[in-house]
Amino acid sequence: MRPLRVPLDGTPRRDGHELGPADGALTGLSRPAPLLRGRAAWREKAVGAAVLVGITLMWLGVLVEAPGRLGLVLCMAAIGLLAVALGLRSPIVACTYLLVTTFFRLAVPSGTLPVDPFILAFAGVIASIWLWSRPWERRLTDVHVDLLTCAIGLYIAWNLLSMVTPHALPAGDERDPQAFSVLRFVLIGTAMPLTMFLVGRRLFVTERAIRVLLWSVLAAAAYSAAVSVLQFAAPQVVWPRYIGENPSWPDRAVGVFNQPVVNGLVLVVGFLVGVLIACNDGERPALRALAGVVAVASVYAVYLTHTRVAWLAFGLVVLCGVGAARGFRSVFVLVGAAIVGAVLANWSTFTSADRDAGGVGSPDEIQDRLNNIATSLWAFPREPISGWGIGRFTAVNTYHHQQWSPAVPWQRGFGIASHLDSLGILVELGIIGLALWLAIFVLVYTRLVRATRRLPADGMYGRALGLTALFCLVAQTVTGLTVDLRFFDFPNIMVMVLAGAVIGHQQQQAHLAEPRSSADGPATGAVPAGDMVAG
Repeated sequence: MRPLRVPLDGTPRRDGHELGPADGALTGLSRPAPLLRGRAAWREKAVGAAVLVGITLMWLGVLVEAPGRLGLVLCMAAIGLLAVALGLRSPIVACTYLLVTTFFRLAVPSGTLPVDPFILAFAGVIASIWLWSRPWERRLTDVHVDLLTCAIGLYIAWNLLSMVTPHALPAGDERDPQAFSVLRFVLIGTAMPLTMFLVGRRLFVTERAIRVLLWSVLAAAAYSAAVSVLQFAAPQVVWPRYIGENPSWPDRAVGVFNQPVVNGLVLVVGFLVGVLIACNDGERPALRALAGVVAVASVYAVYLTHTRVAWLAFGLVVLCGVGAARGFRSVFVLVGAAIVGAVLANWSTFTSADRDAGGVGSPDEIQDRLNNIATSLWAFPREPISGWGIGRFTAVNTYHHQQWSPAVPWQRGFGIASHLDSLGILVELGIIGLALWLAIFVLVYTRLVRATRRLPADGMYGRALGLTALFCLVAQTVTGLTVDLRFFDFPNIMVMVLAGAVIGHQQQQAHLAEPRSSADGPATGAVPAGDMVAG
């Protein structure tokens, strides 16, 4: 029986030889093995041809829109083809493309290009993983589908069924001149984040792959922190331009998402990842210092959001870190003490209604949400099973707006989207949709907690990684209590990929620890390399 060894780079090996998919190893960053002749060859050619045709059509559309810029179009086409080739060669690169395009989605308005870049990136992730895992080489009996995967599949299907079913009210806000795309809403808020959870669980299982993911998240948080500060310090140099010139909330740090609550969530996650890396003794000192700088900048940027739920989420994860972050608890203790000291020193300002100065006493947003809740409680009994239809909450809140109590002005929260994830799902998708969503929610939490407890106590890729992902999920949950996160893709994808990565990494470590002989084939419980939905 030959022992398994996992060196510092995270690539599983046996007797010095790197394990591949044929050995049952989930290598994450390993490039696809050469495709077999025959059926495999035409599949590879078909995917390559389809991608080439798609890219060609897209750039022909750009050329039609800008006929005088042939040189620019050709240059961009060459860069695009190179990016596609790299993405198809490595699923990790394809996932990085998706993170970048969703992060800057608002910076490239819909209609600027014939196809939105994030849609191309998501399709590229699916194609790259399909090529990498080679499912045509697997038998149907090799595919293991667990309860969580079933719940995700059923929930996405329920969203799609609601999309194609006729409903009494129109989707979106009729007062908005821009047409509301239900398919885009389902893709952004549901299909992409949940699919990327499965991708994270299947793909980001080695230390090398997780390291790429962590630094990608940290880079996004660093950019969010920079533009949050520059929005007030030097708005003329900020890009995207709407941050400095026309932010939705001029007195709050809105970030690239033009939304302070979502910007706050990204900053909280950036703080957590920055602390994780900065406290890793195995990282190079310069990179640890850089991660520490991003973590500190994220703390200040969270304050600049002047958003109570962002502050609440940040305070809660700091409190969780003080209680549970063994090995790097001192950072959370220091940050928590600084926050408490700052609040106590400015207590009168903190409890005032002046949001610009950092006060939390403003009643307007609370009244919005109270009327929002009243409308949800009115709407649910009238369409309890299948709901009013996906994307219809705004219409319900316009035609059937309700008042929480006589003390709350009726006009507060009129015609706005749901500001509570679960109630928005309940109204739009009924009790079936909410039950499926809660099942996913509970299963992700329980499996993440279980994976965290089973990881080694020491090292950045041990229990500290699991706690970081768990704290990020807590921050996302708290944020979802005051804003409908289904309108935003990047924050959800970021958190869900991290959660999936921890679960997959723990499963990978357990799989590598199982002794087996080469003649026995994959060990009992081993995950076939072609199974994207292993659990």
